[in-house]
Amino acid sequence: MAPWRTPDRPTYRAAVQVIRFLTRAFAVATWRELGYLLAGGVTAAIAFGVVVAGTIVGTLCAILIIGLPVLIGVAYAFRAVADVERQRARILYDAPVERLYDEPRRGWIGRLRGLWSDPQTWRDFLWLILLSVIGFAFAVGAATLWGSVLYLLSLPLWWLAVPHSALPDLGNGWTVDTWSRVGFVFAGGVVGLVLTPWICAGLAHGEALLAKALLAPTRRSRLRARVDELTTTRAAAADVQADELRRIERDLHDGAQARLVAVAMELGRARDKLDTDPAAARALVDAAHEETKTALAELRELVSGMYPAILTDRGLDAALSSIAARCPVPVTLDVELGERLPPAVEVAAYFVVAESLTNMAKHSGATSGSVRIRRSRGALEIDVLDDGVGGADASAGSGLAGLRDRVAALDGTLSLSSPRGGPTTLHVEMPCAL
Repeated sequence: MAPWRTPDRPTYRAAVQVIRFLTRAFAVATWRELGYLLAGGVTAAIAFGVVVAGTIVGTLCAILIIGLPVLIGVAYAFRAVADVERQRARILYDAPVERLYDEPRRGWIGRLRGLWSDPQTWRDFLWLILLSVIGFAFAVGAATLWGSVLYLLSLPLWWLAVPHSALPDLGNGWTVDTWSRVGFVFAGGVVGLVLTPWICAGLAHGEALLAKALLAPTRRSRLRARVDELTTTRAAAADVQADELRRIERDLHDGAQARLVAVAMELGRARDKLDTDPAAARALVDAAHEETKTALAELRELVSGMYPAILTDRGLDAALSSIAARCPVPVTLDVELGERLPPAVEVAAYFVVAESLTNMAKHSGATSGSVRIRRSRGALEIDVLDDGVGGADASAGSGLAGLRDRVAALDGTLSLSSPRGGPTTLHVEMPCAL
């Protein structure tokens, strides 16, 4: 017996491709494409109604002041149907088409101008017009093709189940009245079963690509949004810096400066008593000495709040271990960084964890917490978790809001999940490529 031999790879691949081509009707992708096309028929009917009604009503109301709210509503109606279309892409690609509009303006006039001056509104409008035609046509075409294939494949059953005279005329007086014609029609159904999935695939992906071309943000709109984002983060960074300077000024004025003034006064009194009452002068000098040590301790604490020395000397892992050890709530620390982080990212990460642990100790009522820090794909990821009562809100003007601004200044993101009853999870991502 000849030994078994592995088939030639090009031949094997070609055979696999042929089998895939012939059996495309039984692939999951085929039914997702059919679902996409049929759903497009529904949204096409909605889009047609919105386009017709919006155009007529918008034209009639454009010359009337009272029509301003209507025009705003028309623009939002276009966006709503466009958003449905963006979500319909999930059927094919497991992800919606990206959505990006200009920020809304204040006031009725400002909002109206903002909506209708946004190029994406007009791109949405254009897509709805196209969808009204191709969406309906493609849905009808797909349904017709698959209906015809199913009928042709089931014709032998109809031939046996109903009188032959009841079978429809297939065109030009051609009727199925013999078994040979039944076999011929069935063979046509098999051919249709092979070709129809590929035809529908072309229709579905062509429609999806056109939708993406019109509904996804353009490169220009992405750049504009990026500029707006950088402007916002730059302003946030400036606010953070201004708040930090005000805090330092307040701490110096109320703390170390006041103590140093007291030291100067004590030394002045000691100098006046040095000749007449040396014992009292010595007591005043001792008091001034103690006050000086307290002022130095406050200055060290203030400087540590600006940039901890341990962070400079030993890095983020050691600095976080120090604050985790001082936290009243038991905290597990899991840090894997590899190379040293850029200084700005290192400082931001330190203060994120420090503020999170402070909030955990003061407000959460937690019995345990954890900090996990990882560096992957050029980004630093920080997760702080506690089992407290929850209810934290980063938008309430708390220290978390300041952390969000600090992270945003480095082009990072901060997200908070803190339902009532807990747990609370803080997730931060910051780019950290060297």
